Amino acid sequence: MFRHATRKTAAAALLLAGLSVVAIPTPAVATPNTCGGVVSDYTGTVLPPVPFTGFLTVVIENVNYKYPISITSQAPNSNLLQVNATLPSGDEVSSVGGFTLDVDTLGKGMIRFPSPTGSGRSVNIVCSSLLGTPTTRVTKMIGKMTDPTVANSTSGDFNVSRPGI
Repeated sequence: MFRHATRKTAAAALLLAGLSVVAIPTPAVATPNTCGGVVSDYTGTVLPPVPFTGFLTVVIENVNYKYPISITSQAPNSNLLQVNATLPSGDEVSSVGGFTLDVDTLGKGMIRFPSPTGSGRSVNIVCSSLLGTPTTRVTKMIGKMTDPTVANSTSGDFNVSRPGI
């Protein structure tokens, strides 16, 4: 009987030990997308793409150079962008490449992308809609980008926007 009780006690102990080892995993808390947290917030989900347009201003030896620029998605839900800049001569330079999306713990995104002679990155974004309803779609980007002329590698400030929907 003692043996029987020992076996029952051992089985109960193993059962309890097994139950304490089996733990239900706690689901990871997903970062909410508050503004620009997914690729489609920059590129859209349908064609035709709505380009961001604005200006890049580069200061070289106390002289401001202002270039009209556009940043256009090349495909819905894709990280492929075309960046165009118009030079003072009227010539246009462009690049096409994939952007990298970084999302902070608050769900706000920032992107890094190739530009015609270097690279660009957003440092601030705005998400707004025509109706004033909350949206994650990026409508304005402020950032840094390399001067589009081949002879210069100075970075300047860009400010581009597109209409809300």
